[in-house]
Amino acid sequence: MNELCFEGALSVKSVINHRARTVKEVWIDKSKDTKDIDYILNRCKSRHIAVKRIDAESIAKKAKGKTHGGILCFASPRTYENLEDLHLPQHPFLALIEGVEDPFNLGYCIRTLKAAGCDGIILSKRDWTSAEETLMKSSAGTFDSLPILQPENINETLHSLKQQGVKIISATRTPFSKPMTHVDLTQGLLLCIGGELRGLSRAVLDATDVSIVIPYPGTTKVALNAVSATAVLAFEVVRQRSPQE
Repeated sequence: MNELCFEGALSVKSVINHRARTVKEVWIDKSKDTKDIDYILNRCKSRHIAVKRIDAESIAKKAKGKTHGGILCFASPRTYENLEDLHLPQHPFLALIEGVEDPFNLGYCIRTLKAAGCDGIILSKRDWTSAEETLMKSSAGTFDSLPILQPENINETLHSLKQQGVKIISATRTPFSKPMTHVDLTQGLLLCIGGELRGLSRAVLDATDVSIVIPYPGTTKVALNAVSATAVLAFEVVRQRSPQE
């Protein structure tokens, strides 16, 4: 098993609460006693996960960062979901992210989508193993709590979603793009967001039903970065789906 080390209460709680990976054991500073530690101890007991109460020096030597809080978890790389295994609501809110290579930025996008009620994320096929520890920390643990797909064939996945009535809505500027506020985002949708350098792939653009843009109040030509755009677009979905007073 290619073992990874996850640091800090948020990451460790997510690892032990969700079954996205195999957990080997948890290390906890024997001199610390907090509510987070009590919770982790109880969850590990219920899931039969080995726990070691260990000295602070040993934890510091094993940890990569300084914000672990005396809590480490050793586990396998994440497993990814398949589309047919997802139990989606009638009008799902899914997202696709392409071209966001920095694990901090990708983690921020995932965290934002989770906060906005996203039902699942599609990522381009790539081995993220070496970046998973960073992804867990930057996403505040939501990298494990959200269903994430890495399809072998994106064309087949997009076709399958369309057959299920999901609209492919891409954040891309074309002569036919519509302001996000002028498009119905209450339907089942896959919101597609590309990185600043390469944008969205041809497969996604060809499958797109509607292209949307974030309307700017001025004449600025500077686009938002992917993290900021994800937040604006995701919470426009939230706004439209919220009950109107």
